[in-house]
Amino acid sequence: MAPWISGAVMGLAPPHLVGMTLAQSHLLVPVSKELSIDLLEAALPEQERFVEGALESTGAAEGDPYGVVLWPAAQVVAAALLALLLRDGSRRRIVELGCGTGLCSLAASTVPKTVVLATDYRQEPLELLQQAAVLNRERLQRTGAIETSTISTKCLDFTQQAVPEADVIVAADLLYLRSASEALARGCIAALRTGSHILVGDSDRPGRQAFLSVLRSALREDRGNFERLQGWSLASPRHELIASTSTSTTKPRALPVGLMYLQPDDLA
Repeated sequence: MAPWISGAVMGLAPPHLVGMTLAQSHLLVPVSKELSIDLLEAALPEQERFVEGALESTGAAEGDPYGVVLWPAAQVVAAALLALLLRDGSRRRIVELGCGTGLCSLAASTVPKTVVLATDYRQEPLELLQQAAVLNRERLQRTGAIETSTISTKCLDFTQQAVPEADVIVAADLLYLRSASEALARGCIAALRTGSHILVGDSDRPGRQAFLSVLRSALREDRGNFERLQGWSLASPRHELIASTSTSTTKPRALPVGLMYLQPDDLA
């Protein structure tokens, strides 16, 4: 991986909790040494509601409560994406797959003249993202620092639908299930063939090997590797069925995150 990408991630401060209501947690997430992003998550009572809905649901999309909170790989991918966009001014069309709370899309919107499309197969994360976009725009414009670009949102299931064309495709912490991981790999291959660059982050989820197996079948022999970088754990309370352990702590801890950057010439 290019040193300027991994260098953009090194030394990132952890997310921190700004405030909470019964419905939402407000985080400030660093994506560079100079820039932090306002991000909204579902607060613990809302997480409980989503989990109860998931337990009662028989449909995959309706039963996924994970997209309403921030996951570690998102900060790493957002920092790498920001570095890529600032380095290469020709890459302006950004698509985030399975965006959840949308940190990568929010980071991309701070670069002038970007066209950002955030996609997820549930509507609730997209609503949190749009509210956070307003917070970011107001704060950054108030300080006179940055004029943000507009973020479009779309309900899209990349396991069933084609990945939209873009200059850069990003995906963070999506490798939970084998089927979704293989679908993401196929989407990445198709996007590379149309000229897209790809950033994928993963916190060693169960579907990583399935993703790599499909992806590497289309790549040159030495391509398609995750570089181990430092990320941060949760910065706000989590329901035990979302984070595997029930916690009310808001103190992040360092943990490893894998980052992969692919370009069209990585294809076999």
